[in-house]
Amino acid sequence: MKRTTFTVLGLVALAFTACNFSTKQEVTEEKVAVETTIPVATETTSEFEAKALKECIAIAQMMDEVKLMEAQAEQRLNDSLVKAEEELRLALEKSIAAKEERARTPEQLAKEAKRAERWFQENYASVMEKNNLNYKGLRIKFATNGEMYDVLTLVNGEWKKDEKLLKILEKVEVNKDLSIGNAVSITVSQV
Repeated sequence: MKRTTFTVLGLVALAFTACNFSTKQEVTEEKVAVETTIPVATETTSEFEAKALKECIAIAQMMDEVKLMEAQAEQRLNDSLVKAEEELRLALEKSIAAKEERARTPEQLAKEAKRAERWFQENYASVMEKNNLNYKGLRIKFATNGEMYDVLTLVNGEWKKDEKLLKILEKVEVNKDLSIGNAVSITVSQV
């Protein structure tokens, strides 16, 4: 039994040593292949068609908006061209009118003088008669804005300032303004 005990103890010691000390053996571990799968959304044909139709509608709306913006830009350009043409037309008309005014003939000046004299008679004759004003000649000067600023009467062949008559005539309300556009002097003769 002694021998058996030593033998068992020896085997236990060997087993213990074998378990606690490793040998230089390489242990290969099994590698497990891991498969990764990406879930793919599955859709039916009708869902796909509905989605495609929505995308087509969105694209069509964007194209319509682009066309609308292009049309608005073109309209702004056309409006600016029309405005520029209108401004040029008005400038040309003003230029022609100014040229005609500078080139007034004596006949035109005589017509304008007669018109101004008739205007004066229509608006001021009653005041002149009412105040019993006798004159051989009367000269009234108007500023460019149409306001009367000077009245002269012909006395013994000389033009003399008449402040009293100026104050009387300034109070008269005229029925129609004399559109002269520049300073003018109206000379009226009493026959």
